[in-house]
Amino acid sequence: MKYPVLLILFLLSDVCRADEPYTLLSPEKQEMLRLEREAYEAEHEKLRTNWIAPLNLSGTYDYDRSAQGEFFSTTETVSGSITQDIFRSGGITYQIAYADAKKERESLSRQKEIALLNRQLFISILEYRKALFEKEQTALKLKNKEIEVAIKRHLFDAGKADITELNNALMEKSAELKSLAAIEYSIAEQRYEIAKISDVAADSFELPRFELIDRKAYLDEELDLRYTRANTQTQRYAYEVTASDYLPSIALNAALGYRRYDPKERTGDYDGHYYNTGISLTLPLSYNASSTVQEARALYLKEAASVADKRRSLEGSYAQAVEKIKSFEETIALIRRNLSLYDDLIGAIRSGVEAGTKTGYDLQTLQNSRSIEEFDIRIYEIDIQIELAKLHFALNPSKELP
Repeated sequence: MKYPVLLILFLLSDVCRADEPYTLLSPEKQEMLRLEREAYEAEHEKLRTNWIAPLNLSGTYDYDRSAQGEFFSTTETVSGSITQDIFRSGGITYQIAYADAKKERESLSRQKEIALLNRQLFISILEYRKALFEKEQTALKLKNKEIEVAIKRHLFDAGKADITELNNALMEKSAELKSLAAIEYSIAEQRYEIAKISDVAADSFELPRFELIDRKAYLDEELDLRYTRANTQTQRYAYEVTASDYLPSIALNAALGYRRYDPKERTGDYDGHYYNTGISLTLPLSYNASSTVQEARALYLKEAASVADKRRSLEGSYAQAVEKIKSFEETIALIRRNLSLYDDLIGAIRSGVEAGTKTGYDLQTLQNSRSIEEFDIRIYEIDIQIELAKLHFALNPSKELP
């Protein structure tokens, strides 16, 4: 029957792994995060029960020969003993609370790490898509510069423009070529950044759409703030445990064993069990007790004070992100209005080309300029998604996929 049980456990472990918020990350990072969780869960169990004293087992064999004669004896003993604290002035309760608080802190630390990796992944993909748009946009800008160089060269050859105008046009074309090269590098860089942490295909991966996080939810559930609160609780119980170490404690002492004593040629042999019990009261007196407790208390109070400071910082960060998104949206609205003006101009130029009063260069330049503005909209929309992604991963370690 053991094989069906093992199969069920295996399937359950697969379900647990599927629920983990790091399935998009590389297998290496997934394994590291899994082991990290195992480590802090094991530490939690250790800290929660480390107040329980060990059971000491021992076995002895003694041979005793008297110096005054030929008398000798043997003693064989097997025993178990324990000295267990049953009262530590609250220290046992605080130790268990400390273990639980530290586990929560470590769990949040791990969530922060996963959120940071997922944020890096999603933002790198967004930056990669943005760079692809910038590449197409720069190619259109380069075409316009090539048209401008052709026009300036024609005017220069006809004596209607000086060398400075032609040189400026060539310099502007060169600047666009340099921008194109820089964008090519940026595309490669983002691709490598993605490959460092995930096996997803940057070109085909279907990105989810991020929405604005509610301000109250952000200020209440932001992961750094939750971690700071959890660390405050951890420091609080650490302080309580430290303080209880210098207060009275009561321990139960107990031993149980088996002894066989053989005096050989003399009387008084013994073969049987024995036990003893007792209670001890301990009051530790340490010169450094006060300073040690005060140090632990100061660490706790410092962490408690940082909660309000962290929340204040988050209020500013959220407001900045919202204003940045608002600025992008206003710019997009402005560009959309400009597109309608481009449409009117393109219609007029096209009529002029057909009538022979305008050149094809004029029409192509305007069409390219309109497309450049359209790419600006796509780029700003990605910038908005990047800001929304930053807010999202400040609260959540993962993001549901479409």
